[in-house]
Amino acid sequence: MTKLPTAKKTKKKFYNKYIYKVTLNIPGCGILRYYDLADLVKIDTTFVKNKYPWKEKLVSDLVNNKQEWADLVFFIESFEKTQWGKRLEGDFMDLYTNNIDFYNGLCEKFPNRISRRFQPPKGMEQEMLDEERKIFVNEIPHGIYNYQAYLQPHKLSSNISERTQLANWLELQVPKITFSKSVRKWVLNTQENWDRRYIYIDSEQTLLMIKLRSPELIGKVFKYVKTDK
Repeated sequence: MTKLPTAKKTKKKFYNKYIYKVTLNIPGCGILRYYDLADLVKIDTTFVKNKYPWKEKLVSDLVNNKQEWADLVFFIESFEKTQWGKRLEGDFMDLYTNNIDFYNGLCEKFPNRISRRFQPPKGMEQEMLDEERKIFVNEIPHGIYNYQAYLQPHKLSSNISERTQLANWLELQVPKITFSKSVRKWVLNTQENWDRRYIYIDSEQTLLMIKLRSPELIGKVFKYVKTDK
């Protein structure tokens, strides 16, 4: 039996929601893009082959690992859907949760299929669950920045003169904030919500000043919390 990989410690929530993550390497995962978990045990391979030949390999992988999939489906469905989330990539499936029984159960029942797993440092579980929009770190970025703010240039006026004035003003705030040449170009030219970029901000006062200057520009803000745990 493959040894369960050592858990990596994380002080940041996944999707700003979950504190545990388990990555399973199990062939056939891609089938979950088309079927719910409960449907997997009901799939008729002949029907799929005749009607959807492009799904044939996925179904073949599923059938060849039928017992493992049955065990996994049974385990996951023993928990409410609100207790977990998933993400698919090739033959890998990331499962996220805040439920320690769900996390431990996956580790105990499917160690040979787990390629990576993440959990909070011991003693920080409840603190991370209780905190919203906080990132726990050993050291704050560059030793001075307490906030990470995502920018929303697609919400700004399309007037290039106004954008240029704002970009010039933001450059004057350095080093109280970070504002690189590439971010300046992005702020000047982005009209659609197709990318996510952020800047570092040193203090609550600077953050408030930017919000007063351009309230549309600032999106989600995360506060860095220094911890020795």
